[in-house]
Amino acid sequence: MKAPETGDWQRTSPFAILFFIGRTLRLIAKNAWQSLAPLFVVMLSSEGGLLDKIVLGGVAFAIIIVTGSVLSYWFFRFQILDDSILIRQGVLKKKQLDIKFDRIQGINTQQNVVYRYLGLVTVSFDTAGSASSEGNLPAVTRPFAESLRARIGRKHDVAEIDDTQDEPSTRALMRLDWRDMIRIGLADRRALILVAFAGPLFERIEENAERAVSEFVAVAAEMGLQVDAGNAVTIGITIGLLLVLLLIVVSIAAAALRFHNYELFLERRTLRSHGGLFTRHEHSMDLGKIQTLRLQQGIVQRLLGRYRMTARQAISGGGARSRKVFDIPVVTAALADQLRKQLLAPEGGALTQVPTSSQFVPISPYYMRSRLLFLGLLPAAIATIALWPKLGGSSLMFLLWAPATALLVYRNWRRAGYLHDDNEIVRRSGLLGYRTVGLLFRKVQRVTVTQSRYQRRKDLASLHMYMASGSVRIPYIDHATAKQLRDYILYKVESSQKAWH
Repeated sequence: MKAPETGDWQRTSPFAILFFIGRTLRLIAKNAWQSLAPLFVVMLSSEGGLLDKIVLGGVAFAIIIVTGSVLSYWFFRFQILDDSILIRQGVLKKKQLDIKFDRIQGINTQQNVVYRYLGLVTVSFDTAGSASSEGNLPAVTRPFAESLRARIGRKHDVAEIDDTQDEPSTRALMRLDWRDMIRIGLADRRALILVAFAGPLFERIEENAERAVSEFVAVAAEMGLQVDAGNAVTIGITIGLLLVLLLIVVSIAAAALRFHNYELFLERRTLRSHGGLFTRHEHSMDLGKIQTLRLQQGIVQRLLGRYRMTARQAISGGGARSRKVFDIPVVTAALADQLRKQLLAPEGGALTQVPTSSQFVPISPYYMRSRLLFLGLLPAAIATIALWPKLGGSSLMFLLWAPATALLVYRNWRRAGYLHDDNEIVRRSGLLGYRTVGLLFRKVQRVTVTQSRYQRRKDLASLHMYMASGSVRIPYIDHATAKQLRDYILYKVESSQKAWH
């Protein structure tokens, strides 16, 4: 495939059929019961044995998927215009996308094993206002993708002044090695999900532990081995630890598959990353499109002295899970501040987002009182009184909920804080871990100051800042300070000559 030609309807490579097969299988996986129900009905109504039905169903399923994917490829066309990309697709229901260059926030590529051998990539476009990739060009050559990316980048350069003309066009920011794969795998929340799913299995083993140990000792005795119950329990504990170790190894292996040879670099005003062992992922984001920068640290990451950084883009709707983010999986505190300066330059970046910094201003201690009352004392008292007729003095144990809640509320208050300068603000929060959110004032779309009755008595307020990527709230700060920040943010928004998105 040659460089993009303006005005001609073009096809992608026939290997795009693999992309449509994968997309169809993902849709079926999301709606498995509705998608596979007709196939099960056909299998149950047909004559023959179970194996014959499975073979028949598998063949029918494969024929349907492949036929649909071939038709999807056949009716897929795209056209490159001076300022947009047109995509026509659909077999029965026709659809045409008109993706304007100035709406494109990021150009991402994905390359599976087959595409890597053939020199092909799948290009996806992230646009303002969509919760996911709006359009895809499957199975195009890498030179074609790079040429298209450069063409769209030139349009962006014309649309806004580039402040980095005197700097190198490409700067390497970081690269991950095998030690980082271990850190990512250990801190991955999916490992905790696997442990949660394995929990019922361990519970089942525990329920039958005594019988299993007795049978094991009996079998060992018949074989002439001297194994007592204590040794058998030790073996059982060892097996459990090996299962936990296996889950950790799987998590680390998954991190290696996703982030192998991960590199992050800055190409003028575009942030790029690529990595992956078998499927090569490449993501990009225009620095001007960044709405918020988040720095997170869970329990494991805190032990390892590492953080996870994400940059969020603007969207028009959708839940938190559907928001488009640029993910930097593991960074040190020093690297986080260094990246921050480059990603928010030239306006911001002077502040720190490292949560252990002493620069953060704490919120009012009155933040704890209402939460301790409604989350701790009141539930504990209600449970004790309600269960007293049935449990008697044993119901007093529910009063322990109050000091436990007090400890959690205190930790939450200690980790809450904020800091700001003339261009940006950073909010800190957390309970077991930390999270900081940084944003430029001019990116705010709406700002409000609210007061509850309790806050009004203490002359406190909460500051809410709403952006296209979500909202940030700073609770229980001085009312006068909250109003000053609100007025200043509105001034920065109205006086800025740059686009909020």
